[in-house]
Amino acid sequence: MVLIYGEEIKKWSCFFRECKAKCCESGRELTYGDVERISKALNIAKESFLESIEDEKGIFRLKSREEKCIFLEKDYTCKLHALNAKPILCRMYPFRFNGIIYADEAILKIKIMKACPYLGKGEEITEEFEKKIEELGNQFVKELEEYLKKKHENRG
Repeated sequence: MVLIYGEEIKKWSCFFRECKAKCCESGRELTYGDVERISKALNIAKESFLESIEDEKGIFRLKSREEKCIFLEKDYTCKLHALNAKPILCRMYPFRFNGIIYADEAILKIKIMKACPYLGKGEEITEEFEKKIEELGNQFVKELEEYLKKKHENRG
């Protein structure tokens, strides 16, 4: 389940070159599935792009370079985008991670990235866009749960 905090947005389009990819900030949160997809797509060791080992909730973080994602190119494109290895939370933009609530089921909390200069501008937010955000959020939660379950099983 995905819980969206903050005000509703009616319009949004990504003009990443114009804002110099404000969304590609340092420390982006990753699932282990994201880590595997990136490692495989670029054929590189996980340690080469991870900031540190996962936190207690199974979330990993990307290394940064000058406060930006290490996969951000000079022309502000994402090295991972064309390889279909872009992290789930990057694909959920203009929403950002705001935590996990553990109840009967895990709930991903996200909120609108207010720093995005194009909120309220561009294309109308459609039901299809909202469904995609929900699907991606559910995938994020599922990957976290699967990773933590495997990790717990390997300890026992």
